[in-house]
Order: sequence, then structure tokens, then C-alpha cells
Amino acid sequence: MGQTETTDGETSILAVVVHLFGLFYSVVGAGIVYLLASDEFTKTNARNALNWHIFFLVVATILGGLALAGLGGALGALLVLGVGVLVLLDTAFCIWATYKAVDGTAWTYPIAPEFV
Repeated sequence: MGQTETTDGETSILAVVVHLFGLFYSVVGAGIVYLLASDEFTKTNARNALNWHIFFLVVATILGGLALAGLGGALGALLVLGVGVLVLLDTAFCIWATYKAVDGTAWTYPIAPEFV
């Protein structure tokens, strides 16, 4: 799981914006681009974004669900803090992946397992 670079020096617009789609449309945006992409660089970027957003959605749902389930006190506050940190990571990772795609590199999101 490393970084993939374009071979022809050209970057697809979709390969760049798929990471930003994830900020606003999560799994749906990255999934649609992944399904429709014919260019390998775009598909790789969409796969990386999709893997991250699936992971993000699962972890945020678990942490948020536990926090809402009545776990109060310090544990509840810690769970809410965890969701906040996850949202900050999501924003930072999506911006960094967009930057790397503009640079011609398909960046693999850290800590995200490969689902796709």
C-alpha cells in the first residue's frame, strides 16, 4: 500500500476532486466516481477515498452511537472528543489527498483498511 503515480503526467479532474467529494458526500461521492471511472489513476484515487470514507463512517457511527447511548461522564466526553478528532482527520486527509492528486500521486489514506 504505497503511493501510485501517474505515468503520463496528466491528472484527471475527477481524480483530484473525488477527495473533496468525500468531504461533502462521503461514501456516495467516492463510490459513484469509483464505479464510473475508466482512467486507472482516477479509479485508484476513488478507491483510496472510498476505503477511507467507509472506515470513517463505521468508526464515527460506533463512537457517536456509544456517546448517544447514554455513556455519560468522562467516557461520554472522550467518545465525543474521538468523533471530533475523526472529523478533523477526515478534513486534513481529504485536503492532503487532493493536493497529492494534483501533484500526480494517488495517496493512500493512513489507518484505512482496504475494503474495495
